[in-house]
Formats: sequence, structure tokens, C-alpha cells
Amino acid sequence: MHLWLASHDARVRALRAKGKLEYGYSLTPFGGCAILKSREYLLALYFGEDPQQLVDSFSAKWPTSILNHASEADTLIPRLIEEPSPIPLMAIGTPFQLSVWEHLVRSREGATVTYGDVAAAIGRPSAARAVGRAVGANEISFLIPCHRVVSQGKLTGYRWGLERKRALLAWELAHRDPLQMPF
Repeated sequence: MHLWLASHDARVRALRAKGKLEYGYSLTPFGGCAILKSREYLLALYFGEDPQQLVDSFSAKWPTSILNHASEADTLIPRLIEEPSPIPLMAIGTPFQLSVWEHLVRSREGATVTYGDVAAAIGRPSAARAVGRAVGANEISFLIPCHRVVSQGKLTGYRWGLERKRALLAWELAHRDPLQMPF
């Protein structure tokens, strides 16, 4: 079960205070990938080629937590890419961000939606720009599939680069069940 939490939630404050977190790094079909997790929840999934830079990013977000490398986290990454459900997520954000991310988690693999589509779906049809900011603030990329959000008919902005966004969408489409294709 996923947790959708505000940053002031007691569980988040406890993790930030002196929580023990684990990180791992592995190569994926989309380049290097690092994850940060508590004992039971995934907190972040970042893409990048420099493992130390990704770990430094985690440390900056969680400065008072204790971060330790875990080889189990290294081996979890390829499993997360192949089957994104073996670990529950702990998404931390504002109520608006959480509503955007919840909607994205329910989106179909290999399909795209526009910022306006997401805004309308969460009941805020004039909030397409705010949806864009929420998408950009997503700490759990790929598993909260912000790469599926596009502008009207074109790929735009992706925290981890447009080439990676294109590769993620192509990979999802190639792995999609043919019985669920839209034709």
C-alpha cells in the first residue's frame, strides 16, 4: 500500500529527524538509477550517471537522516524497472501534488496525457501550469510516471532529460500487453 503524506506528517518528521534510510544504485535500460528507501517504503528514484552525485542529492533532501548503502537496494532497482510493484511508495508533497501523483500512478502504461488532461481529471481544469510544477517536483520518477505527461502533441520538459523521457515511453509501449492497445 502506498502512502501519500504531507511533509508535516509525523512519519515524515520522524524519518527526517534521525531516520535510517538506505540507498542503492544500478544501471538500467535508461542509464544509471539510484533509489532511496526506508525499511518498507521507497522515497525517491533518481536517474543519473554519477552515483555519488545522486547520493549527494538524497543527502541534501534528507540532511538529518542517516543514509547507508544497501546491496539489497542495488538489486531492487532492476526488479522495480521490470515490475514496478514490489515495494510501496511514500510520496511526500502538498495535497495538490499528491492528487496529481495519485492520478499519474493510475495512468496506463505506454499512454500519454497532457498537463491539461491531468488538471481536468483532478477537478482543477485551469491548473495545467500547477500540474507541471507538481510533475517536476515528483521524487519517485518512473514509479510515479511523470514521464507520461506531455504538452499538446509534443514532448516537453523532463527532470531527467527528454531523451530519457522518450526512451521510457518507448520502453513502456514495447512492454505493453497487446490486448490493451488502443486500436
